[in-house]
Parts: sequence; structure tokens; C-alpha cells
Amino acid sequence: MFKTFANLSIQKRLPLLICFLLLTVIVAFSYTSYLEVKNATLSAGKERLTSLTGQISSMFQQMSAFLLSDTKLSADKPSIKKYLQSGGKDSVAEAQMALDKEKIDTLIPLIELYNASKIKVLGSGNKPGIDINRDSILPATAADPGFAEVGRLYLTGKDMYFPITVTVSDGKQVLGYLIKWRKLVTSPQELESFSKLIGAKSAFYIGNDDGRFWTNGLVSISPPPVDLKNVQQVISYNTKPGEPVLGLAQKLSNTRWLILIALSEETVTETASHFLYRVVIIGGIILIAGILLAWLISRNIIEPLKKLTVAAGDITQGNYHLLTGVNRKDELGKLAKAFNIMVKQVKNTQANLEKKVRQRTEELEFSNKEMEAFSYSVSHDLRAPLRIINGYADILVQDYEDKLDDEGKRITSVITKQAQRMGQLIDDLLNLSRLSKTGYAAETTDMNLLVDSVIAELPAVQKNHVEMKIARLGAITCDRNLIKQVWINLISNAIKFSAQKENPVVEITSYKNEDETIYVVKDNGVGFDMTYAHKLFGVFQRLHKVTEFEGTGIGLALVQRIVYRHGGKVWAESEPGKGAAFYFSLPVEQFNKELN
Repeated sequence: MFKTFANLSIQKRLPLLICFLLLTVIVAFSYTSYLEVKNATLSAGKERLTSLTGQISSMFQQMSAFLLSDTKLSADKPSIKKYLQSGGKDSVAEAQMALDKEKIDTLIPLIELYNASKIKVLGSGNKPGIDINRDSILPATAADPGFAEVGRLYLTGKDMYFPITVTVSDGKQVLGYLIKWRKLVTSPQELESFSKLIGAKSAFYIGNDDGRFWTNGLVSISPPPVDLKNVQQVISYNTKPGEPVLGLAQKLSNTRWLILIALSEETVTETASHFLYRVVIIGGIILIAGILLAWLISRNIIEPLKKLTVAAGDITQGNYHLLTGVNRKDELGKLAKAFNIMVKQVKNTQANLEKKVRQRTEELEFSNKEMEAFSYSVSHDLRAPLRIINGYADILVQDYEDKLDDEGKRITSVITKQAQRMGQLIDDLLNLSRLSKTGYAAETTDMNLLVDSVIAELPAVQKNHVEMKIARLGAITCDRNLIKQVWINLISNAIKFSAQKENPVVEITSYKNEDETIYVVKDNGVGFDMTYAHKLFGVFQRLHKVTEFEGTGIGLALVQRIVYRHGGKVWAESEPGKGAAFYFSLPVEQFNKELN
């Protein structure tokens, strides 16, 4: 490294040396001072965290005591005790009524009554969708008539619930257990107010004592690295966005909950950060002065660099005739000479590339003409035999119908049908080949109006009694006629493959993803095996037999090419017997720029 530095010119060595020495002194002083201040502020922050955790835990313990007391009052009602004492024979209606009255609170979706054998005997309300082992909620033994506990949190969908379990007892005898399921409800405003109460950039979390589930009161979060065997220890970890925090957890009595208070290390070490900022500002001023001095020494190399920059800019705009005009014998002179040589080489390379492009263009035009000739041959030479086959089949039906038996009539019908299918196949192949020659006709298109027009043109919708569910699709700039063909193929397929269902349903929706809009056509039809999904968009590739579902096997290939021309993607998801969903995306900006 020292040898490399020694080989540099004086114009470079002097500025680098000044800046390096200044930067070393500033960084060393700033770092050591910052570490001392930071350690002091961290110690003060840990003491504050311990005090906050104790205060918040006390508040939550009071709340849990209130919930347990309220549930215990419900369990001590005479009708419930009488019902359990009689083994469910007496006071049935009164006990049920007592449970129903307790469910007035909208935060309590379910109240359950169990007998001493831990068998559910009564209930009021609907289950919140939680499938758990009741032994994890009820006490392990029936020896404690004073058992009362707030159970663990459970997540179902987007909602969180927890059980409040108390014993129903008569003196020292345990008659049963009463469980109230309560919904955990908090709002962002409440959390923000609570966060401000305990301090800026602080947060609290509630978790189960087994450490498997944690929440911030609104949604579940990744479990923090709490040592469950020794929870009352200050821990340091990074949150998901990567922000370092200090945390302290504490167990709540008579609950299966842990409370974790987290303080941002940035807030705790704010004093140290301010100190560092001041030091950095002062050091920056000194460093700027050093840079200014270095610039005064090396300014004589600025002008040649400007000339090189102008020449490089001209090259990016396709001008290869302007050279640098720098005539020096130092390092910059060598660079300018090499740059001029490079410009000449690039100019020669560009000329060769343009020549190759012209050759490839001529070859492509020749291939297109051959494709047009092939399309003409397919259109005329293959249709003539089909018309003859159809004609003779019609003659057989019209002139010899009385001479044909049932098998002959069936064979004649098959000939006509297959000839028509061959004609449709020819049309699809021609459409596929013409697509590459079709120009763009960009226009703002209301997708709902376009889909409605497609459905109106499809008689299969009424014939098969298909229920169409169409969401708001919005408008997008695209080639209306080409995208209409995409909708025709996807909607027709959805109707065809769901027609055998008793209640066929086709859903059409859309959603935005970054800079593109994604459209979805979903049906409840026969579906397909995703193992063969790679064959869907190939020509003549079919996942179902022609005898089951008619088709030429070209429609999805046409869909793919149209969507690709718009700069989008197309894919599908399905399970056999559970319907299929076809997706295609259209870019919002990129396609418009290409058209303009």
C-alpha cells in the first residue's frame, strides 16, 4: 500500500495525506468520547426501563384482577351452582339465562360452563374459531376451589381472544368451571397514547408465558428473544426494521401473560448522539478546511478533467468526432491519449454493428414474407378440402338420410363436426401468426365496459346459467381489440370448464402491484393439476380430452402472446376439482412509454 502511495503524483499525494491525517484524528477522538457518553446513558436507560416495566405490570395486574373478579361473580350465581350440584337436572333454564345475560358485553363472544369432570354442559354465544385442548385452560387438578386465571392469547383470523377461567365452588367443593372468552381490542390511537405515556419511541408487547405468541395489541409479531427461565433481565435486540432496542419482560400474576417494555436505543442514547453530532460538526469544519487547502493545491488538474467529461458526454450522444484536445505529458495526458484511441475504436465498432443490423433486418423481412406466403397457403389450400368434405357430408345427410342407419348418421355428424373444428383451428392459427404483424392502437380503455361487451357476445353465459361476479376493474391504456381477445378466451374457458357444476360461478377481479395492474378470472370448475401448468400456454397443448371439453388448444397461446406484447405476464393457479384462476398483468407506465 505504501509503495502504491509513493508512486502517485505530488498533486495527489499531498491532498490525500492532509485529508487522511485530519480524518484519523477526528474519528479517533469522536469515537472514544462517544463510547464513554453512550455507556453512561445506557446505564441510566436500563434503570428507567426497570421502573417503567414495574409500573406497567402493576397496571395490567389490576386489570386482570378486575376481569377475574367479574368472572367470579358470574360463577357464584345460585342458578349456576344449583345446576351443577344437580348434575344438570335442576335450574337448566335459569342457568342458561344467567349465561346469556353475562354475554351482553360485545367483547365476550362465548361463555362456557364445565362440570367438575371438565365436560362442557352449557354455553352461550358462538365459538371464535379457536380449536384448542381445553385441558390447557382448565386446572390440572380439581383440588383448588379458588382457581382463577387469565389464560393465554389465541389468534383466529385477524382477531385475538383469551379465556378467563374461574372455578364454581361450594365451600371447598369444586362444582365446575366457568370460562369467559374475551376479545382483545385495542386501537392505533390507544397504542399511540400509551406509547407517549411511557416515552417517545417506546413500545409494549403482550405475550404468552410459553413465548410462542406475541402481539403489540393490534397484530401478532415475531417473538422477541426473551429468556423464559429468567424474564426479569434487560435484553438488547433488533426489531424487524433493524432498529436496536432495550427490552425487559415481567410475568403477570394470575395470568399466563408476559409484559415486555421496549425502549429505542436511539432514544436512550440520544444525549450521546447529540454529543457525537457536535463533535462531527466541528471535525467536519476542520476537514472542509483541509479539503479546501488540498483543492487549491490540485486545481490545475480540474480543467483537463472537464475536457475529458465533455468528450465522454459527446460519446454518449453518438458524437465520435470530438477528441479531448488535452496535450500534456503527465498522467492526465496519458489518459487523454488513451481516451482518443478508445473513441476511434468505438466509432469503428459502431459502423460494424450498424452493418450487421441492416443484414439482420433484411433477413427478418425475408422471413416475414415467407410467413405471409405460408399463411396464405394455409388459408386457401387447406380450406378448399374442408369445404368439399362439408359439402359431401351435407349431400349424404340431405339425399341419403333415409338410407343411412344410426351409425351412418353418427359418422356423418362426426365428419361435419371435425371439419368445422379443423376450420376453427385454421382460423386460430392464422390469428396467432398475424399477431406479430398487428400494430398497437393504444387507447384508454374502461375494463368493466370491455368485459361487459364480451359477456354480452357469449351465448354460453345464458345457456349454462353462469353467475358472473365482476368487481370494479378501472381503466388502463392498452390495445382495446387485442385485450378484448384476451378476455374472450379467458372468460370462455372459465364458462366452459365450470359448465358441469350445479351452480357455475365466474369471478373477475383486479388489483394493483407496484407499477402494474393484475386481472384475475376465477371459476369453480374442474380445475387442473399444477404439475402440467407449464403446458397451458403452448400451441396445441391441452390438459383435458377433446371429448370432454371442445377447443383447439390455441386460445391460451394467443392470450400469452397478446399479454407479452403489452409488456405483461400471464399465469394460472388451480387444483383438480376446485376450479382455476388465470392471471394477466398489464404495466401502467412502461407500455404507455413504448407506444409514445
